[in-house]
Parts: sequence; C-alpha cells; structure tokens
Amino acid sequence: MSTVLDEASLKTGKPEPSPRDAGPLTLDQIKLNIGDAIQLQFQSDVEPSRCFVTLIGYLEGQSVVVTTPILNGSMMLVREGQDFVVRLFSGKSAYAFAASAKRVTNTPYPHLHLTYPKEVRGMVVRGSSRGRTHIICHATVEGGRGHACIARDISIGGALIAASEKIGEVGKLLTLKLRVKVGEAEHVLALNCKIRSVNASRPTVDEKPTVLHGLSFEDVTSQDTLVISTLLYQNMISAQEADS
Repeated sequence: MSTVLDEASLKTGKPEPSPRDAGPLTLDQIKLNIGDAIQLQFQSDVEPSRCFVTLIGYLEGQSVVVTTPILNGSMMLVREGQDFVVRLFSGKSAYAFAASAKRVTNTPYPHLHLTYPKEVRGMVVRGSSRGRTHIICHATVEGGRGHACIARDISIGGALIAASEKIGEVGKLLTLKLRVKVGEAEHVLALNCKIRSVNASRPTVDEKPTVLHGLSFEDVTSQDTLVISTLLYQNMISAQEADS
C-alpha cells in the first residue's frame, strides 16, 4: 500500500526514490506547530488503518505528545508498545517516521507519548503538482445553489472540476465537498475555494459538453492538506506501478 512515504523505506532506512525527496531530517528541523494535525497509521490488522490526532508538544530525545485518537466519537484503545507510522505536513513537505506508544494516560486528559524519532523522512509536495482524478464532488457557490461535479485533477493548491453548466463567475467563492480514499480510510473534505477560470471543454464524439472550473483552495487546514498530499503520492506511485 502506497502512501506519503512507503512503509518499507521506514524499516530499511532507504526512502522511496523521488527527485523531490527532502531526505532524512530531525523532528526539530521541521518546525512543527502546536495544534498541527498528525496522522497515525496503526501497524496492525485489528484497528482501523489510519486516524488523525493533534500535536500537543514534543521534547527532543524524549517523546512526541499527541491527543488520544477518537473514532466515531469514542476514544480508541491504544496499548503501550503499539507501533505506528506517523505522518504530518509542514510548509511544502510531507513527512513520515516510525514510532510506538511510549505512554498512554488519561491524566489530566487523554493523550499519548510516542517515541521520539531518530530521523524523519520527507518529500516536497509542490502546490502545482497535480494528480489526475475522477472524484464525484458537490460545489456550492456562496449565496447560490449546489452543483454536482467531477474533480478531474487536484493539487495542494487547487483543483479542476467539470460540471454540466457554469457554476459561477471568476472570483466567486464556493465550498467544494468531496470524499477521498487514502489507503483503506475514507475522508470527507469541505474545502473553501475561489473560482480562477471558467472554460468550456472540447468533448469527443461520445462525451457530453462540460464546463471546466479552475479552483484555488483558500485557508486549507493542515489535516486536509495532509490528506491531499497523501492522495497525490498514492496516485503517483500507482501510476509508476502501472507503467512498470
């Protein structure tokens, strides 16, 4: 299963080859912010594969402190010694490292201490790097009605969506809702966007005419950015495997 960084690279110490590989770093070099979204991937067939937690803090050489993961409104049971692949997004790069639950506690509030990584693997994800997709979406223009549409490609900075009619004028704000699958986990994104371009497509004989809308994302959360960057990397690896 392909994700931001391949699990095998974390075990071997060799990153997935990439011309934009940020290389091994220390956690302190990444300059994380308290409150950043972090993805935990359980290294077990029992628990759900991925969930998001919030960074509380970290102390070099000691531990990384995060909130206890919650699933369907209930705290998940995490045992000490449980292994994870930890993923996060900072600046223009996606990062990953292996860790285990060092301490699980509910005092004074539920949180986890993860083992502090010796090194972190990173990959630069450019805002202009787009991945071709075919994702069913729903776009609602500010003060207007909703439209069914298809996201034909997506990047960290925006998306190209196709609709049966013009959704709005250039400069208009809209909310784009879409469901994406990363690995075995599904995520529902509600993204604030601005329409940057509107163009009629050139359909083939078997296609219906559509209107293409170029969107830029506005004020994307760190969690949504992490989901999108993971999707881009996943699609890139799938394309490489298909060509090999």
